[in-house]
Amino acid sequence: MEIIELDPADGDLVSGAFDVMRATHAADHPENPAPHRGSFEKGLVNPPPDEDEAHFVAVEDGKVVALLGIGLPNRANLHFSWAWINVLPEYRRRGIGTALLEHFIAYARERGRTEITLETHMTWEGGVERSKAGQLFLEKHGFKNALTYINRRCAVDALEPAAEQELLEKAQAAAGDEYEIISWIGRTPAELVDTMARIDSTILAEVPLGDLELEPETIDADLKNARADRNEAMGIVLVQTVARHRESGEVVANTVVFLHDDGEFPDGYQGITIVDKGHRGHRLGLLLKIVNLRLVRENYPHVRAIWTDNADVNAPMIGINVILGYEIVDAGAEFQRKFES
Repeated sequence: MEIIELDPADGDLVSGAFDVMRATHAADHPENPAPHRGSFEKGLVNPPPDEDEAHFVAVEDGKVVALLGIGLPNRANLHFSWAWINVLPEYRRRGIGTALLEHFIAYARERGRTEITLETHMTWEGGVERSKAGQLFLEKHGFKNALTYINRRCAVDALEPAAEQELLEKAQAAAGDEYEIISWIGRTPAELVDTMARIDSTILAEVPLGDLELEPETIDADLKNARADRNEAMGIVLVQTVARHRESGEVVANTVVFLHDDGEFPDGYQGITIVDKGHRGHRLGLLLKIVNLRLVRENYPHVRAIWTDNADVNAPMIGINVILGYEIVDAGAEFQRKFES
């Protein structure tokens, strides 16, 4: 078995890597959204502007049998690194996963990273039963669960129209006239880039992180535009709705759904929903999510479900999602291991 860094120009290896992703999805969590070939391949040649990524494949007898993806933040949190490992089901229990894990650890430590994480799927009450193999594998190698999140799915028409309209009107009444609701598809409008960068910079300070030691990253207009460039290159479309405080002119609440620019892919992904502390209590989160959901339905009728995950301790957002019809599918966890610097 040989571990090779994945060259995006090597079509055979890239195709083999995606086949591993597809096979492990089918074996381990087929109820969840399938991997998207276009986004994977385009993501390899369009790396994120704020992370250094690397991908490695395990090859045995000329066949790609496993895949390792690594991410290293390059602006903030320079102590941190994350990874994911996929091994073909029929090649498991042969030491391939362990070899890739050791490769990740060495790769991260050589670059000064002292906190590393990997994710695994888990069972949650009322959801699909998941194998404990990933959890046991990570615990065997000294990893501990640092953050558990619940994975939920919502049909885009989960609510009866009358019930949805009633929720919207109550949220609009709670918000009052203090806020302007603005929606768009694609890139952030130029006049909102700076204020959106400000609210994006608060995300890591506001979301529950469990035992993960991550500091907020300062987002500026250049980074927002670079991220938008990458999304366009990868065929990722953002459907976004915000609340702008009329008096200050600042965006104080935000929600976004990510879609593949693919008329046959039926799933969307709910991104962050966040409301500035000083503007909570006005049902802005619920209001924005309903407006944004309607925007998805109106413009992308092929999308049938939206997926989201929330930390198990994030009661306010979980409450909103339950109201909107999100149902538990499974859970996941970030398993963490720390090293001396």
